[in-house]
Amino acid sequence: MKRLPARAIAVLFSAFVLIGCTASRPEEPQATPTPQPDAAPETLVEYEVPQDINPYTGMPRGENYPLGRRGVAVMINNVRAAWPQSGLNSADLIYEVVTESGITRLMAVYRDYSAMPVVGPIRSARDQHVQLMLPLQTLYAHIGTSNIAAQYLDLYKYTETKSIDGKYRNFYWIDAERRKTKGQEHCVYTDGPTFAAAVEQFGLQVSTTYEPPPVFDFVRYDQPARQLTCGEAGEVYLRFSGYADATFRYDAASGKYLKWQYDQPQTDAADGGAQYGADNVFVLFARIDKYPDGVLAHVQFGQGAGLYFNGGRYERVRWIKEDPASPLRIVDNEGKEIDIKVNPGTSYIAVVADEQIENCRIDGLALEELFGG
Repeated sequence: MKRLPARAIAVLFSAFVLIGCTASRPEEPQATPTPQPDAAPETLVEYEVPQDINPYTGMPRGENYPLGRRGVAVMINNVRAAWPQSGLNSADLIYEVVTESGITRLMAVYRDYSAMPVVGPIRSARDQHVQLMLPLQTLYAHIGTSNIAAQYLDLYKYTETKSIDGKYRNFYWIDAERRKTKGQEHCVYTDGPTFAAAVEQFGLQVSTTYEPPPVFDFVRYDQPARQLTCGEAGEVYLRFSGYADATFRYDAASGKYLKWQYDQPQTDAADGGAQYGADNVFVLFARIDKYPDGVLAHVQFGQGAGLYFNGGRYERVRWIKEDPASPLRIVDNEGKEIDIKVNPGTSYIAVVADEQIENCRIDGLALEELFGG
């Protein structure tokens, strides 16, 4: 595909920032600064949440709900050689963001880590994922870290208390059978019992006196689902880079958007090879450049445009994330900054470079065709 010049991309982005489903004057995105080693961390806030829901899904709590205990966010390798992965369909939330050289990495979030199936292959931390994890107030599982991610973990007092890294060798194992044909970085796994035992052994800060904040303003699970307003969306295509893209197709039987990547279904080996799918899909556009090393991706959080997909339909939204510890808010697209109502269920959240807006498609139509760019 012929690449648009920078000016054309800017015009397209302007057309994309809409009121409701019609065009409006755009706002300039705002970015959060890169952390400094001596910066004072923000105080994590205690939240009041409904007492009968899982704050990551909006669904009712199960019988063995882990009240007073943190969940966990696990970094998962997502290069082609790491497939098939394990544990995707059991996650409450999955975030996907570019890390470096066009590749993406997943962060799977589980409210109850003791109930995790086999999860992996586990990979190293990146600061963009750390910033998305911090407001969830989970434990954080990874093997290795970038220097910037390590700064964030230190600043927010995670390194020795809530982050479990490769140095804690009892929390993971190497899959010997996979290791026969794949590099070790594609073969590192954990599961609920193994992780829970390691957390207890190493004395991580598991207990809390409060529930984590809800990730969205959920529609009550005992109320009818909200129908999204902009129109039908049976297929969603997004592009992270020349290396990685993704396609979601709505499956009416399950009510989920099923994911394809690298020209094949993305499957979950821990779920009998079933295709990964999510009830809610969010595509959030942000400025993404590189750190001074010229390799690692630098996601400039602040605010931006986005799309929300659920139930075979879509809606225009905006997102706001004011600082590393503040929640990622999904708000209305009318300038009121009111959190939208999100239907309960599992969620997939993609953070995509705003220069890739031109490559996003809904039912085969480019956004400028849909919205009059």
